[in-house]
Amino acid sequence: MYSLIKPALFRINPEVAHDLTINSLKVLGQCLGPSAPEEGRPCEIAGLRFKNSIGLAAGLDKDAVAVSGFSRLGFGHLEVGTVTPRSQPGNPKPRVFRLEEDAGLINRFGFNNHGVDALVERLQNHPYQGIIGVNIGKNKDTPNEEAHLDYVACIQKAAAVCDYITINVSSPNTPGLRDLAEARKILDVVAPVLEARSDLHNRKDGYLPVFVKLAPDFEDQDLIQVLEALKRTQADGVILTNTTLNRERLRSNFREQSGGLSGAPLTTKAEHCLRIAIDALEATLPVISVGGVMSGDDAKRRLELGAQLVQLYTGLIYRGPVLVRDAIRMTR
Repeated sequence: MYSLIKPALFRINPEVAHDLTINSLKVLGQCLGPSAPEEGRPCEIAGLRFKNSIGLAAGLDKDAVAVSGFSRLGFGHLEVGTVTPRSQPGNPKPRVFRLEEDAGLINRFGFNNHGVDALVERLQNHPYQGIIGVNIGKNKDTPNEEAHLDYVACIQKAAAVCDYITINVSSPNTPGLRDLAEARKILDVVAPVLEARSDLHNRKDGYLPVFVKLAPDFEDQDLIQVLEALKRTQADGVILTNTTLNRERLRSNFREQSGGLSGAPLTTKAEHCLRIAIDALEATLPVISVGGVMSGDDAKRRLELGAQLVQLYTGLIYRGPVLVRDAIRMTR
């Protein structure tokens, strides 16, 4: 079915196509309700039991409007967001570009979302039987010195409607955000969030795991230092990677557009970061791999390299729902 729809979607503006897809999945969920995750390779992280190892990455359903619709694709977990304390429009349009020759995507959305209160209202008592994660960030106009206050505000509000929280300090589209992920600064954000977490419970009234999402553009030694810093905290896992600023070997005319690059051009870099993380963390923290997962074989290789879970985003745009089924089948 997607092979028939894709040519029409690729003829229209990428953001319009994105919104059309989200709205269609929203309607699908409203009509049919949520579906249980497809059985696959089970996994347990920080007390959360995942029925399969394949999840939706943050960024596609920023405002949690299509959780029921996405659930019907078979995912074991869905990560929504990034959400910020206050609603914000994001960066000016156009802000997303398809690099069809490279099977990639460049976006500079800039955390456009309706705010954490609206997301919490949508997720209140949601019947989805899989795992729901909420990815949190800071508002664009919040200075970095006060960034931890935004993250704390988000976790305090979102905890009760999700199963885990992800701290996003890796988007390239909020000025200065990646500065917070330096080894000497990252604990300034992570530590207050973990302290706030101690008084909170997740939507099942249980322990609330907190993951940290990192960028792929560190030098190897710098990434190792960040991972070493996270090992000294009570964080529950690492998500690698967000989008990249690298533009090597791209063919598309859109290659010079600013923003984060995802899709096939990120595959090799994401796998490299995964290898580094597995070696550096020495099984002290689980790793969720994302970035450039374009096939079931890609997903299988991430697990073979040591990831516990795999997330999809741009691959869905190019392959459609069949990618989810392929990934679950290949990772059983």
